[in-house]
Amino acid sequence: MPAHSRCRICATPLPEPFLDLGEMPLANAFLSSAEEFPLEKSYPLAVSACPQCSLVQLNFVVPPEILYRHYLYVSSTSEAVGRYAATLASEVGARRRLGKKDLVVELGSNDGLVLQAFQRQGARVLGVEPARNIAAVARERGIPTAEEFFTEAAARRLAAEEGKASVILGRHVFAHIDNLHDFFRAVAHWLAPEGTLLIEVPYLGNLLAQLEFDTIYHEHLSYLSLRPVMELCARHGFELTDTSPVPLHGGSLLFSIHRTGTAKTTERLNRMWKAEAENGLHRMETFAGFAQRVARWKEAFEGLIASLGSAGARFVGYGAAAKANTLLNFCPSVAQQLTAILDRNPLKQGSYTPGTHVPVVSAEAWRKDGATHMLILAWNFKEEILAQMRPFAERGGRFLVPIPRPELI
Repeated sequence: MPAHSRCRICATPLPEPFLDLGEMPLANAFLSSAEEFPLEKSYPLAVSACPQCSLVQLNFVVPPEILYRHYLYVSSTSEAVGRYAATLASEVGARRRLGKKDLVVELGSNDGLVLQAFQRQGARVLGVEPARNIAAVARERGIPTAEEFFTEAAARRLAAEEGKASVILGRHVFAHIDNLHDFFRAVAHWLAPEGTLLIEVPYLGNLLAQLEFDTIYHEHLSYLSLRPVMELCARHGFELTDTSPVPLHGGSLLFSIHRTGTAKTTERLNRMWKAEAENGLHRMETFAGFAQRVARWKEAFEGLIASLGSAGARFVGYGAAAKANTLLNFCPSVAQQLTAILDRNPLKQGSYTPGTHVPVVSAEAWRKDGATHMLILAWNFKEEILAQMRPFAERGGRFLVPIPRPELI
């Protein structure tokens, strides 16, 4: 497996990882039967921070063909993502005055949920999605989708076929890319001269402040803040002009990027730049302190579960998310307490979680389970899950939210 000894943006030699989670299986490599358990593979999962440009990054890379050609995450299973897609398309459509001649390209377009919202705004759309099973779902929904990894070569070919893009959108895909320079070369070729590149990523500031270590898994190669994004843009004739917070996925940022000189930088971006410096987001000691807090969290969380279990609690999980598998493999004694994990995604139901082998069942299976406590593993959708599971609470069940600190509800 490829290993990085230098930063993937500026090529500075990387220091030793500040957080090493050990060897873990791939977070979305769910197993279909117990016969597969002995064949399961695990890979190193450790995070380093570049002392020059401050990019926080994995130093081991699992080949994308292994990770993404068959994928199980489906955007449409979340009501919150659907609502956000409509808002995003409306705002971008109004700001860009998108019409039927404008092409909106989404990278990692999944089942086409977001592009459907842009389609309703009247724009021409195209998805770029490497997962063959998910791309097929998108096409069935009327979203033209290319089964491609986004590379410079692919961008040149697709631009010749489809024309220049007014908007290129990458929601929670940019952090998955190893060769970030190839990504920007691809954008530079396909994006219209005054087009907009929108990149949405989990924000490093939230990860550190809210102890979101479970968002670290093999798909997420980079953990982003303003400084490394600005550095990367400057190397390719682009500039970061604005950023806005997105409440999804534990706190994300939407970066607005344009060719240098084609858009003004907002005051909001300037304020966030100052806030990052004040919060020590680029200091090595900040990352060391984060690792210490993770160790203390693990001790407290495992202790709480053990105490409740000794008192007769029976646990079921909710949300067979990728982040859940980082958390459960980091805390295997907790995984052993779970009778099952509930999930609304039919592609995951009937499978077993990677590494910990907890069965994944339908979201209604709790009614026959006898659980007294529900561990909300997909805590980034906490409010949505609490609303869905109100009958569990009415039956006397209690909820446990693990991040940023173990909390009983």
